[in-house]
Amino acid sequence: MKDKPRNNSTICFCCGHSREISSNECPFCGARQVGPPLAPPDVLMPKLSLPFGALACALAVILAFLAVWIFGNDMKVGRVFMVWALGDGTKFTQSLLYADPKLPYYRIFNYDAYRLAFILSLGAIPLSILGMWLARRAVRLIKFDSAGFGGMKTARFSFALSACLLAVFGAVTITSIPGAIERGRAKRIAATRALMYELHARALQKYYREYGTYPQELADLSRVNAESSPQSDYWEHAFVYQPVGVIASKGSAISLGNYKLVSAGADGQFGTKDDIVMSDGVIVDSQTETDALEELPAPEKPRP
Repeated sequence: MKDKPRNNSTICFCCGHSREISSNECPFCGARQVGPPLAPPDVLMPKLSLPFGALACALAVILAFLAVWIFGNDMKVGRVFMVWALGDGTKFTQSLLYADPKLPYYRIFNYDAYRLAFILSLGAIPLSILGMWLARRAVRLIKFDSAGFGGMKTARFSFALSACLLAVFGAVTITSIPGAIERGRAKRIAATRALMYELHARALQKYYREYGTYPQELADLSRVNAESSPQSDYWEHAFVYQPVGVIASKGSAISLGNYKLVSAGADGQFGTKDDIVMSDGVIVDSQTETDALEELPAPEKPRP
């Protein structure tokens, strides 16, 4: 641990230990003083790192947004801007219009910007907060030591710019949350429906083609080597399968021509509004299938 300098001591520039000012040699490392210490500069330049750091944060958010907005999405927004700026008389813009004749009629810039702002908000919001913090700290240091720190106007401008960016991206994020939740719900429902269609096409229909009937239960699908077919929905709730509709019977053998396949949905409870019901390979509205599981008719027993 280095020694702290006292009033009559200074720091050795070679080893960092404290030594007496009157001594020309460091007692620790033996370094000798060859001349008087350098005089401080006549003019001290104020430090500008904090204001420019705050400005860099705000500009990074703006430039990243513009770059992704203009050059992303197959550069569609950028191509539209070039057609608008250069007109349709140049060879370059004519090649753009030949590839996509609908470019002049592209009018969803606001939607693109809104969607992109929500995607980039994960990085833009923390960066805007960092810019505000740097700018606020710069203002405090400038007020405390105006000679050592400068850039008051830059700091205040950066603070205002970062605050605006934070408000914009924050508002977009808040207003986008319900839509994002709904889109996620729709994706999970679509994934479950895809699993049900896969089970119908790969297993149930194969069983029907081979035996002329649907199975009594999903475990019977092992007869057609369909064990790998989906048995549960996106939420890992097991499907409930119910064969219905006797089309023929001979003795104790029953031929079933219809079935219903039900997913409990996100809540994991059957008989609720979010149930997903498939009837003979077709997804039906669960609202019309009131208490689907309770009302599913059992297979008819053959008459003696």
